This record gives sequence, C-alpha cells and structure tokens, in this order.
Amino acid sequence: MRAALLALALFLPDPARAASAPVAGLPLPSCAQVRAAALVSSALVAAFETRYPPVLVGEASVERLALDPGQVENAAAYLACVAGLTGLDIYVAEQGLALFASRRHGRTALAALDRIARGTGSEAGSARDYARQIRAYLRGPGR
Repeated sequence: MRAALLALALFLPDPARAASAPVAGLPLPSCAQVRAAALVSSALVAAFETRYPPVLVGEASVERLALDPGQVENAAAYLACVAGLTGLDIYVAEQGLALFASRRHGRTALAALDRIARGTGSEAGSARDYARQIRAYLRGPGR
C-alpha cells in the first residue's frame, strides 16, 4: 500500500515544480528591447504575432498555466508596450485579453499594468492606455 502511494505521488504534479515550470516563449522582450528593434506599424504587429506565446491567447490554456507573478508581469508589460507602440492596435488587445480575463491570473496581470502605469515615461502612458482598453473589453459592450 505504501509503495502504491509513493508511486502515485511520483506521477502527481508537484505544485512547487509546476509554479516554476518554464512556459515556451517567456520571458518576452522588455519594452526597451522592443523599441530597439525599431519596428513600426504592421511590421511590429507581425513581430508581435510571431513572438507572443499562443498558449497565452486561449482562455482554457491560460487557466491551465502555472505562471508565477514575474511571468504574468512580463507578459502584461510586453502587451502594454506593443499596444502603446501600435496605437492600441485591436489585435494586440484581443490577443492579450485571455490573460487579463483569467480567473487564475487576471488580477495579477491587471495589478502589473497598474504598477507600470504609476511609473513615468512612455511605458507608463502605454500601460495606462492599455489598461483602459483592456478594462473596457472586460466590462463588455454597453457597460
């Protein structure tokens, strides 16, 4: 019996190990790195489409991820940066929405945007604008 329990324990996910499991595509570039690439308009959106992890786009896949707060903040900062540099392109908002709508990670993601927004400079302005855009999406039409 004891051996069977030990064998079962080896196959159950370890919460500590799951929390630190790497997510393909993370970490995302910092805003300074995105700006240094000097991509504009459709080239920036195309680079975003290639770079942003698909697992962060789907509602179900986001809920299954064991993201740590640093990973959530990294994704939120990247989304805010790209959104700001693309003039709040609707595609960026739609791709990032699952993270902010997530029951598991949404509060952390919104709090990360709010922290960045309280800063200074272009990153703060982008985070404020993106946070307003995302919150409007989360409220839904007519709210």
